[in-house]
Amino acid sequence: MKHIRIISVLMLVVLFTSCRTGKSMQREIQAIRSNLYYELTTPEYLEEITDTIYLNFIDYSNIDYYTTVKKAGTIFVPLLFFNYSWQKFNVTLGEGSLTQTYREFLTEALLAESNSSACFHLRDNAANTAPDSAYRLNVKILHNRTSSAIKMDNVLVFMYLGDNSTFSFHIENYTVIPAVTDLRIHVRLTKGDDCLLEKNYPVHHKLNYAGEKWTDSFLANKVCVNTMTESLSVATKKMVENITEELHLLMLQNSIHRPFL
Repeated sequence: MKHIRIISVLMLVVLFTSCRTGKSMQREIQAIRSNLYYELTTPEYLEEITDTIYLNFIDYSNIDYYTTVKKAGTIFVPLLFFNYSWQKFNVTLGEGSLTQTYREFLTEALLAESNSSACFHLRDNAANTAPDSAYRLNVKILHNRTSSAIKMDNVLVFMYLGDNSTFSFHIENYTVIPAVTDLRIHVRLTKGDDCLLEKNYPVHHKLNYAGEKWTDSFLANKVCVNTMTESLSVATKKMVENITEELHLLMLQNSIHRPFL
């Protein structure tokens, strides 16, 4: 009877120590910061540039500040000498996990891409100093969500050896699920009172990442945040290249049909 009570206590200890809460993982993840990045890969435009577009201030990133973690499922299998538990945590990227705001990153990406590969200069008009007759580009972030998940496997083997002594060993593995980004941007190009282009640019990107197993929870959390920022960076690059290419073709067409003075 005494042995049964000891085993029961051990099983309860395992049950509570092998399971994590979403709040504890969230506290760990919110302490991690990661960089967004943008790399220019499109061909450089080498012809003469005569037109300038003014990029108005992007005022809202449309992303929550805090990265959130929510438990999505739990499986616990208690056996006499072997316990197995499985937990899944859904993770949604927040702006607080980034080293800069997303709207700042998007502004820098648009400036870098346009001033490299397009037939126009793109200038930051955050101070609202553009002439009334100038080309103006308004950009609004309609949707901005990047998410991932972490799966945790726990295996604990224990044996009661008699004389109140036990033997046990514990294996804990974390697997980071590939990140997914859904991004939608509204773009409006005007010149004076004329609207030259108005369009939504949606991007859905899933990071091609083979989930590795990690035995350290902090390292797994860091990998999760880094894969989410990488996914958001790649999705932004796809969208910025599409926007820049369309603006380039539009401005090129306008310059061709412009009358010579």
